[in-house]
Parts: sequence; C-alpha cells; structure tokens
Amino acid sequence: MPITAERTDPVIADERRAAPLDEWVDLGAQIAALEARRATVLAERAALLAYETGPTVAYSSMAERSAIAEFSAAGHVSSRSMSHQFGVGIALANEYPETLRALSEGRISRRHAEVILEAAPRNIDDADDGGATLRAAYERDVVPYACGTTPPRTRAHARAVAATLQPVTQEEAHREGRKEREVRVRPTDDGMAQMLSAIPELLAFAIFDRLTAMAAAMDDDRTMDQRRADLFCDLLLTAVPSSAVGTDMEAFRPTVQVTIAASTLAGHDDLMAELDGVGPIHPDLVRSLAGNAPSFTRLFLDPSGMVTNVDTYVPSSRMKRYLRARDQHCRFPGCRAKPSRCEIDHNHDRALGGATALNNLACFCSSHHPLKHPDVDARHRWTVRQQPEGTLIWRSPLGRKYIDSPELRVMFV
Repeated sequence: MPITAERTDPVIADERRAAPLDEWVDLGAQIAALEARRATVLAERAALLAYETGPTVAYSSMAERSAIAEFSAAGHVSSRSMSHQFGVGIALANEYPETLRALSEGRISRRHAEVILEAAPRNIDDADDGGATLRAAYERDVVPYACGTTPPRTRAHARAVAATLQPVTQEEAHREGRKEREVRVRPTDDGMAQMLSAIPELLAFAIFDRLTAMAAAMDDDRTMDQRRADLFCDLLLTAVPSSAVGTDMEAFRPTVQVTIAASTLAGHDDLMAELDGVGPIHPDLVRSLAGNAPSFTRLFLDPSGMVTNVDTYVPSSRMKRYLRARDQHCRFPGCRAKPSRCEIDHNHDRALGGATALNNLACFCSSHHPLKHPDVDARHRWTVRQQPEGTLIWRSPLGRKYIDSPELRVMFV
C-alpha cells in the first residue's frame, strides 16, 4: 500500500525524518556484515576444493567448475558472476583481512570492498612474506579512507596508493595496457549498437569532457546523453585526419586536470602522473599533453603533501587555479564532479560577512551548490564551514555533520 505522511509539529517532523535515515544506515551495516559472511562462505567452499582436486586427479578443474555451477544455479546468477564472487571471497578471506573486517563490521559496503580489490597492487611476489607486507601497507592506507567516502573516490585513492607502493609495476602495466587499445561494436538487437573502445584513460576522459562541453552549449529538447551521442557520431563521421590539424594530442582542446612532478616532466624519472579524481596515468602521456599546454600551474606542498599555494602571488584568477588544484572535484561528501564543471563558492556567504579568502572558498558542482542557498527552505537547506587546513564540515537539515577533507597531492605510504 502507498506510504503517506501527515503534517505535524516541526520537532516531531524532524524526528520522523531522522528515523528513516538512521534505519537505512543501520540496515546498510547489517547488509554489509551479511555480505562479508557470504564472501567467507565462498572462501570456505573454495578451500574444500583442495580435498576434491589435486595434481593426481584427472580433470581436477571440473570440481571447481561444478561447485561454481551449483552455487550459480542455487542463487539464480550467471556462472560468470558466480566465478567473480568466488574470486572476491577468496581474496578477502586469504589476502585482504582488514578489508573483510571492515565489511563485516559494516564500516564499508561490498562495492567498497570490490573497488579495493580491483585497485590493489598486481603481480605480487609472495616470497619471504613480501606480498603480505605490501598488501598490509596498502590496506592500512586505503581501508580507513574507504570508511569515510564513496566507492568512486575510494577507487581513485586506492589506485594512487597502489602506484606509490608499486611504481615500477604500475608504470609497466600502463605501458603494456596501451598496446591493448581497440574499438569494437556490439549490436543490441533494437536497431542500436554499443561502440566499445579501450583507449588511454586520459584520452577517454578528455573525449567525454569535450562532448559534454559541446552538448551543454546546445539548446534543444534532446537529453544531455542524446546530445553527446549525436555529437560523437557527427565528429567521427565528418572529421578527417589531416597533417594540418596535427597529431592526435594536438587536435583537441578538452579540459582535463593532471598532476606530474617537475622531475618527471623534465624526464629525470618515470614516476606515475595523476589524472585528478581518477587515478594514476603513464607519465609519457602527460609529457606529450604538456608539450601543447598553453600554461602550467605550479603547486607548492607542505611536508604532508597538501597543496598550500599555487604561485608566489595569488590574485583572484590564481586563487581559482589554486582551489581547483586543491579540491580536484566537488567538495560535497562523496561527489566527484570535476573542478572544471564546478562553481567556486563562498562557504560563509559574502553577503553575511564571509571573506573572499582561500579558507572560505571551495568548488561545488551545480547539483550541490544550490543546497546551501539562503533562498532554500530551512527544512531542506545545508550549511558548510571550512577549517583552516581546507576540511569542510557540512551540516544537513537534520543537524548531522558530514566531513570532506581535501586530497593529498603526494602519497606517503
């Protein structure tokens, strides 16, 4: 039956609005604990395969295949999905205990756990417990971070940590990955098709940014997704590669924000660069991009790796560059909207005495910026205050506090 609500006393109304939130959070923690137990059960079943298979047993993989098939049949999921779930359970139980513990305690969701595993260091050598030490260092940094933010932000942070712990392996992986670039088409049986491309991550985000900027400038009845799709077709079908335009890196002018050490840019080392808000990218790609950049923004960091300033002098235009460099994305908790798509906001309204100062400014996207506008009804209005080091303290209409801290620019793991 439909759920309805009646008008009531404001105090009682706040309590009624808070109750579903608290119950929803509590149910999420219970679900996470059950997901942890589910993963552990799969790991326990996988361990039994050691007694069912072995080097002397012919076709020993059949036991594994049979177990996956039985679980997939019982759970009404595909064998491919079931195989993935087995892999997650085995990895959590045997290699990433702190991630499993956080999941079982309801501090992270299953999606957080999957992201942590997906971004973890690769090709680890377990000789002399080296692999266990590396994974432990990775978890010590990533798990606490994941407990306070969303899976997408966790992915970007985890990838940066993995690149710091394994710089050579990550650099090699990115170099090898570029050899696998391709474009494929998959029909969807409705007169449509999906065009799937595997291309360098930086170029993918640059293409999407350019399509978004061009689509936003159009004014018609099409949705943003439809405009992007139509522009994608128009640009590919009408553009002609030409030496007059230049190389692929010179041919576009989208907006992406990347960070690279000066020593790496100069070619003195091959430390991984960073595609802000996404994760590590190969330095060769950034060097090529930098060759056509009209200008650079120099970042000054404190000993912990936090941005403190952009240039010696900070006029208003440079303040904007500083804020975009510091924030890297919308500063509403969990949001990852790029700074190029954000508005720079006075946290404490200027009309109410707020200063136009770095410690009172932050990047907010068009979805979250209006939440704190004075014209919004107090029952729905958010407020935000910035601490000296750049941490934002948001207060919801229910009076709950949510913290968003600026990201470090340098990883000390």
